[in-house]
Amino acid sequence: MDAPREREERQAMDPTRKLLKVFGVKVTDYEAKTDALLERYAAAAGDGERLALLAEALELTADLGHWLREIQAHVLSRQEEVLRRLAQGRPGPE
Repeated sequence: MDAPREREERQAMDPTRKLLKVFGVKVTDYEAKTDALLERYAAAAGDGERLALLAEALELTADLGHWLREIQAHVLSRQEEVLRRLAQGRPGPE
């Protein structure tokens, strides 16, 4: 493969790479924060503290869910584009 084509393919993948990087950070952040949250919940003294921790867990989970939907939408969009172009007999670059 020649250098200009490799560069073009790499640039086309940049949005994918960026999205995956953000998602990876979000997942590892979620894991670390929820591990700590579970420990804090186990040691919570009262209902008010537990309720605050539940709210925090909901916020973290909603944020991760948002980024998971972004990844899914990105992949589904790419799949749709590939199948559409193949069905139309236009597999080359647009």
